[in-house]
Amino acid sequence: MKKKIIIPLSIIVIVFLVANIVTYAYSNENLFEFFFADNNAVQKKITNNLLTRENQKIEIDNYIINLKESLCEKKTQLGYLVISVSDKNGNKVDADIDKKNNTIKSFGEDNRFTFEYEATGTFTKYAEYKGNKLYIYVSFEINNEIWQDTDLNKCIKITDTAKRINKKYKQYNFDLKFAENCKKFKSKDGVLYLSPLGLRFLTDTTMDELVIAIKDENDKTINSFSNSDNMLSESGKRYKDITKVQYAAEFDELLDIKKINNIYINENKLEEVK
Repeated sequence: MKKKIIIPLSIIVIVFLVANIVTYAYSNENLFEFFFADNNAVQKKITNNLLTRENQKIEIDNYIINLKESLCEKKTQLGYLVISVSDKNGNKVDADIDKKNNTIKSFGEDNRFTFEYEATGTFTKYAEYKGNKLYIYVSFEINNEIWQDTDLNKCIKITDTAKRINKKYKQYNFDLKFAENCKKFKSKDGVLYLSPLGLRFLTDTTMDELVIAIKDENDKTINSFSNSDNMLSESGKRYKDITKVQYAAEFDELLDIKKINNIYINENKLEEVK
């Protein structure tokens, strides 16, 4: 009789565990799972000093907007965020989500809340539901020309179109944490910053042909980026005869920069700045 009871309970426990594993694997609640192709333990260890598990909350009426995780690097000016939005009464949070690519335009009743990016560069927002809770995944890259004039920690605003202060919509922001975890290399053309998230090359010269090769201690190429293949984003500005240009790339997989010894630009080796 006891065996008949134990077997069904064992099956129930196994089913419960499998269900939880599947839910975790496909909920995309985790920053690594959503943004990076390989999110194993090795990859996570690479950015231990970059990842911040937040509990910053903004409460507006019945809405709770929570910054759950952030991964931001100061010198390469790249960042990733996971934000959850819930209703205090447990109701489903409304959102305007593109059905084709899951990008989000606004959330809240009557499209009440929108995001404003107070920087120049790419700013992408994806969203999905887990139950009635809304999860928003943000990735951004900041261009160099506004670097000195921008408070990085407050560059992303949440605009509340239902409230005004001095005839302007009320805005909220999280205090983003930017860590410095990069290597710096220099050449006659400029300075290159390399972090686990990506690279940023600052130069006074516009380059029609640019190839950046990343190599390990054995001079083996780990990765290579070319502007001719649109693998590098280009941004900049001209002032009289002076050009300030940034070439940048975000990595699909996190890079262990401790294993990187050499950087080449158009086959010319850069000098690491210690």
